[in-house]
Amino acid sequence: MKQQLVPISEIQKRLRAFKLSGIVNTLELRIKQAGDDNLSYTEFLSLLLEDEINRRDDNRKNKLYKSAKLPFEKGLEDFDFTFQPSLKKQEILELATCRFIERKSNIVFMGPPGTGKTHLSVALALEALGRGKTVLFTIVWDMINILQQSRADYSYQRKIQAYLKPDLLILDELGYRSMAESTVEDFFEIVSKRYEKGSIIITSNRPIHQWDSVFIDKTLTTAVVDRLMHHCSVIEIKGESYRVKRRQ
Repeated sequence: MKQQLVPISEIQKRLRAFKLSGIVNTLELRIKQAGDDNLSYTEFLSLLLEDEINRRDDNRKNKLYKSAKLPFEKGLEDFDFTFQPSLKKQEILELATCRFIERKSNIVFMGPPGTGKTHLSVALALEALGRGKTVLFTIVWDMINILQQSRADYSYQRKIQAYLKPDLLILDELGYRSMAESTVEDFFEIVSKRYEKGSIIITSNRPIHQWDSVFIDKTLTTAVVDRLMHHCSVIEIKGESYRVKRRQ
């Protein structure tokens, strides 16, 4: 008795039930390819499995990029090193290997507004994401406000964990406002708990010796700087503003 063939639509339905969407999307194409190229069962199955692996890799990468919350996507290839001669390109390229993340080290980009600090931090974030690392980008005061508000609904510890979990945390725009005592404590909480457990990139318009005017409390300033600087690359940019250049 000849066995009745199962319709492709039914096979696809069963594959979806097993969450094999990569195979679902290419099944008909692969069946045609198998017939045209006279593929063996093993070759046919191998192609389907490769499709599923590629689909899952793409989904994971999309989730990583989405959860990173980058303000834009600009890589090192978009950065004009000739406009910022104070930067050592080779030093930045070394950081782009992301070995600093493996070592749980930090980076501080210092310089006037518009000199490319955020661009460089995002470029390094993209390199990290390309290597499968988890990243979270936030403006310092956005993080502080979220943590302050979380005290009201008792979600503080859960919010703290969101900033501790990523392999790389980027804290942008430190120094534009001074912090009250409670906000300094929140900032210190993040820095101290990530110490030697996860990397931080900070961008700041102020040199480190002026951070006591940001954190106000000198004792906490010393504690923050001590933990950040223990394993840290400090990159100072002394050039002009890109934004001013564009306006001119």
